[in-house]
Amino acid sequence: MSARQWQQLPYDRVPSVAMKNYKLHFTRHDGKRFGKYLEDAKQGKGKLAAGALLPHEIIASLKHGDGGKVAELQWSKMGEDMAKIGKLKNCIAVCDVSGSMSGEPMEVCVALGLLISELSEDPWKGKVITFDSNPQLNVIEGESLLEKTDFIRMMNWGGSTDFQKVFDRILATAVRNGASEEQMVNKVFVFSDMELNQASSHDEGWETDYEAIQRKFRAKGFSRVPEIVFWNLRDSEATPVQAKQSGVALVSGYSKNLVKLFMEEGEIGDPVSIMLKAISGELYQRLVVCD
Repeated sequence: MSARQWQQLPYDRVPSVAMKNYKLHFTRHDGKRFGKYLEDAKQGKGKLAAGALLPHEIIASLKHGDGGKVAELQWSKMGEDMAKIGKLKNCIAVCDVSGSMSGEPMEVCVALGLLISELSEDPWKGKVITFDSNPQLNVIEGESLLEKTDFIRMMNWGGSTDFQKVFDRILATAVRNGASEEQMVNKVFVFSDMELNQASSHDEGWETDYEAIQRKFRAKGFSRVPEIVFWNLRDSEATPVQAKQSGVALVSGYSKNLVKLFMEEGEIGDPVSIMLKAISGELYQRLVVCD
């Protein structure tokens, strides 16, 4: 690039972040060849890297001048890679798209909500739940990535959500579609900027909600209740539930390590086990605590 020998660039070896940052330069200086490369990649005749990008970084580049062509391909590649891992099939997201979520929390919420919906299998595939006192299970509309993300951003929202009704919608959908125990939702991801106790529209709290949800699922023949991952996308010092809270994992903030923890491991536990798993990497083992 520095030598301005654009026609010599091997686009299939350009890292994902560089592709996102320099795609307009490729279009401007080597438009015909770059366009052919994108078309070949779309048809599976070439490869395009996406591994170093986070989901919200891809959708943030949708309106950056090239009509979203690179973002569409990178999103597709990310989805293919995640599908091979297979940890997030039969999950569903509750997306808080209220005004307080503006900025990066909104982008993360929309991106992860859409990604989870696309990785799921029927009857959950392509669906997302609104963050509202009367939550709805919406089918995501749109053909392009931009249209789908805009649809999620424009969904109804409220100041809190009724978690019992969220699980009521899931249970009703499973019963209506004749879903088996194996086809039931595994995890419900709630993306918000609130704490769990603030987000619930019930004064009784999560324990009471969870007990009622368990009874309803057992009554319909399901032995287990989907686990809930409540992800506060803004940093917080509050501790909304006890570490041993049943059926819920709490996450605060957003980082690549947290995404890897939930999307590659696909496991859930209480907040203490999540913390231990996050620091179980080899590099952390070299640290010594000095008292």
